[in-house]
Amino acid sequence: MDKKHQKFVPIPEAIEEIKKTLLMQSEFKQREEIMPLLNRLEEFEVRKGTKKNHPLEFVERNGLWIKFRGSENFYFGADLVELFIDRLSSKTTNTISNVYSAIHWVKSSVINYSKTSVIGLLIETEMEKFKCIQCGHCCLDLPDAFQTSALDSDIRRWKRENRTDILERIDTFGGLNDIWINPKTGELVSRCPWLRKLPKNSKFTCRIHETKPEHCRNFPKSKRHALDNGCKGFPLD
Repeated sequence: MDKKHQKFVPIPEAIEEIKKTLLMQSEFKQREEIMPLLNRLEEFEVRKGTKKNHPLEFVERNGLWIKFRGSENFYFGADLVELFIDRLSSKTTNTISNVYSAIHWVKSSVINYSKTSVIGLLIETEMEKFKCIQCGHCCLDLPDAFQTSALDSDIRRWKRENRTDILERIDTFGGLNDIWINPKTGELVSRCPWLRKLPKNSKFTCRIHETKPEHCRNFPKSKRHALDNGCKGFPLD
C-alpha cells in the first residue's frame, strides 16, 4: 500500500482553505454545512435552514437566520461564509482542526511543527488513493480544470521552450494568464484542446503532458475536490 500522504498547514492557511472550499459550494450546500458547525460554536441562535428574497436580486436564495449579540439577521452565500470564518478565526486550534476535518472529509490534528515552531494542522490528505485512470472527465466536463489561470512560471517555461502553440491559447490580462482560449475567436474553450482520445479504447492522453500547467499537475486539489467533481480516480469511502 502507498505511504500515507500528509501535509502541514499553519492555522491561518487552514482557515483560508476552509473558506475557499465553502465558497466553491452552492448556497444550499453552504447553508447545510455551516449550520451544524455554527451550532457548535455555542454563541449563535440559528434558525433551521430557510430561504429569503434577496433585497437586490428579488429572488429567493438559501441562507440562515442568525441571532448574534442581540440582533437577528439573514445571511446569504458569501456573507454567511464570511460570518462563519470570522467567528472560527477566534476559536481554539482544536476547534479549527475539527472544522477542517468536517469540511474536507479528512483527519487532521494540531501539532507544533518542529522545524519552525509554528502551530498548525497535520492533515492526512488521503491523496495517495488517487490514481488517474485517463477517463478524460476533468478535461471534458469540468470548466474548473480547463477554464482557469496558468502560473507566471508556466508562461516563462513555455517561452523558453518556444511553445507558441501553447502561448497562443492564453489570454494575459490584469495579471492573470487565462487558459484555454480559441486563438481564432478569443473565447474560452468548452473542453481542453490538448486532450486526445487513444485509438481503440476509452482512454485519453494529454498532448502537452510533459509541460502541462502546474494547475493540471495538481488536479484534483484534494480528496473533497475529487469527490465533489465525480473524479473516477478517487475511490469512494
